Amino acid sequence: MFGPHIRVWNMPKISITRRPTLVTPRHLLRHIFFTEMQVEQASKILNEIIQNGGVVPDSEWERFVLSSRGLYVKVMRKLRDVGIVEKRMGKYRLTKDLSRSLQKIAGYWSEIVDSFEAGDRAIAF
Repeated sequence: MFGPHIRVWNMPKISITRRPTLVTPRHLLRHIFFTEMQVEQASKILNEIIQNGGVVPDSEWERFVLSSRGLYVKVMRKLRDVGIVEKRMGKYRLTKDLSRSLQKIAGYWSEIVDSFEAGDRAIAF
C-alpha cells in the first residue's frame, strides 16, 4: 500500500499537458490563466515584483493594475492561491510554494502507480 495521504492545499486547477511548452516564463502563465488578458495582468504583477528587487509593499498595489481593479484582484488571488506570489509582513514576494506542491502531487501519483504495478488492486479514487 502506498504511503500516507499527502495533503496539498486547495490549489486552483491549472492546465497540464503531456508536452508543456515552457520556452519562457510567460508560457508557464498560459497553463495557469484562461485568457491572454489574465496572462498580461499576471506578467505585469510578476515583472513589477522582480523589477522592485523581489518585494513590493501591499500599499503600492495600484502599481500592479493593468486595465482594471477587478482583473488585478482576480489574477492576484490566483497567483497567491497557486503559490507563485505570497503576501508576507505587508509585502508581495515570489514564492516556491507552487513548485513544492507540484512535487508533492508528482510524488504521490508515482506512489500510486508504483503500488498498482506491484499488485495493489485496493486503490480507489
